[in-house]
Amino acid sequence: MATLGFADLKDTALPTLWDAGELERIKLADGATLASVTNDVQLALRALNASLLEMPHYGSLIAVQDDAALEYNIGVSNGFEEATEYGVPDPKRGKTSGHMLPIKKYDRSLGWTQMYLREARRTKLDADIRSLVVDARNLWQRNILTRFFKMEGEKVGTTANASVPFADGGATDSTYVPPQSPDGETFSASHDHFLRQDAINLTNVTAAIEHLQEHGHAGPFDIIAARADAASWATLVKNPEWAGIVYRAATDRAAIADITEYFGYIETDYGIARVWLTPRVPSGFYGAFKDYGPGDPRNPLRIRINPNWGFGFNLVPGMYVNAPVQMLLAYTEFGVGVGEDRTNGVCVKIAASGDYTTPTIA
Repeated sequence: MATLGFADLKDTALPTLWDAGELERIKLADGATLASVTNDVQLALRALNASLLEMPHYGSLIAVQDDAALEYNIGVSNGFEEATEYGVPDPKRGKTSGHMLPIKKYDRSLGWTQMYLREARRTKLDADIRSLVVDARNLWQRNILTRFFKMEGEKVGTTANASVPFADGGATDSTYVPPQSPDGETFSASHDHFLRQDAINLTNVTAAIEHLQEHGHAGPFDIIAARADAASWATLVKNPEWAGIVYRAATDRAAIADITEYFGYIETDYGIARVWLTPRVPSGFYGAFKDYGPGDPRNPLRIRINPNWGFGFNLVPGMYVNAPVQMLLAYTEFGVGVGEDRTNGVCVKIAASGDYTTPTIA
């Protein structure tokens, strides 16, 4: 038996019985090649990836990082002392806490067989590609809203509650105390941003917005609410008549660039709140946050990605000959956690009694 030496460039060639020309000549019913269809799928995913960070509403909720952990200031009782001639001031310092961000792997196959591709109409394959993009968008949106409205912590590695919700009264981290506000308001570990209110009305919405304003967040604010509750929100909102107008309220002046993305605007004691209705949120729930712009680290949520994989959805190599039933495979790695400011989010359940419970996001 001959001894095999170094593996070099000649060993990258196709096996002797593989005909590269024949593989390239595998054509669809309309004459397109497998390579061209694969390229179309990749282009569709690239277009989706380019839109994820600026997706209306969802882009305003997130920033992205590839680190697994966050560290941030928490509230402490420090202050200045009156100076004396011989007195030495007590040493004081800031205090930090932190949490982890989860990450998960997701994949989705386009189950085309080689024989199917030879006979398939292009319209059928285009429908499959659109379905892949829709599923990827659904996964992205659902994970973002699930983390926003979730009051429970999540396990990361072997540590329970390593990924935490917004300020939850110390349920997941008893050491967390929101920092002192710019106006000097102090908070305790029992401070909670998961509320139960009895109705959707201006008093209750104002109370929810106050939970943001008291931590130094300034209007305009955004409200995420259930489309099924549109009738209740319609009694509160004001609707400018066209894009680009300046809406003047009694206490605020807000330049509105595009009214088509919002159901309307609510004038609260603490600023304008823009209402976004979505069918993904079930009836009887809403949330509020401050939008600092796409990608801003002050936004409510943080997307963790794997630096070895990169951002977004992409194709991984398929088995074109030996396993022809899995021709194309889309794959991604990401997770959604709360950002470094655990005060930039308020979640509300509408009920006559009881406490907040985490909803199921559609």
